[in-house]
Amino acid sequence: MGVLKGFLSKIFLRYRKYKLKRHKNVRFGARSYFSRNSSFEGSNFLSTDAELINSKIGFASYLGIESKISNAQIGKYTSIGPYVKCIFGDHPTNTFVSTHPAFFSLRKQSGFTFVKEQLFDEFSKPTVPGSNYSIQIGNDVWIGARVTILDGVTIGDGAIIASGALVNRNVPPYAIYGGVPAKEIKKRFEPSEIENLLTFKWWDKDFIWLQENAELFTNLERFKQALLNEE
Repeated sequence: MGVLKGFLSKIFLRYRKYKLKRHKNVRFGARSYFSRNSSFEGSNFLSTDAELINSKIGFASYLGIESKISNAQIGKYTSIGPYVKCIFGDHPTNTFVSTHPAFFSLRKQSGFTFVKEQLFDEFSKPTVPGSNYSIQIGNDVWIGARVTILDGVTIGDGAIIASGALVNRNVPPYAIYGGVPAKEIKKRFEPSEIENLLTFKWWDKDFIWLQENAELFTNLERFKQALLNEE
């Protein structure tokens, strides 16, 4: 029965990949995988051995080699580098004498528990009400290689996460974070410029507009002047 189930799952995955390639221009590297409840907005790419589990990925966003993203909502035009992973679950680090789940959890990770009710929240609540997404990755985000993202984190629009970082707190829009744990290195732009970009939301423009104005994206000052003229 298990062999048959596995065979049918492979057939279903191949069928869905075919449909996504044909209708949404989604491309898949060798041995890439996504769960049935994951969704694609289109023009996405899952690189070799990449996995998308219980997640939603926005238009033109992609995952690098061996990146494994779970329970996440990913915005549009977001670049996720190789070997990025999500970590779930927490343990109490103060007040409780022990960090072992037998003293606070009903999940019986070791086959038993000493408690009759859940005494500590092990997992973060969804960042999007009514969904299973407990990690939020914004639009136009760039996440470098070998970054680890903890449960419950929100990474704002336009942010950059340096390679090897451990993201255990929310990252503001257009901030550059790096280190273990990740800390702010600097802001990408001035506060007024960030506010304007967040208000304008270029990633929500239609494809034709972006195609016609792509040359403006090489220089923020030219981009701002063009927006002023457009108004």
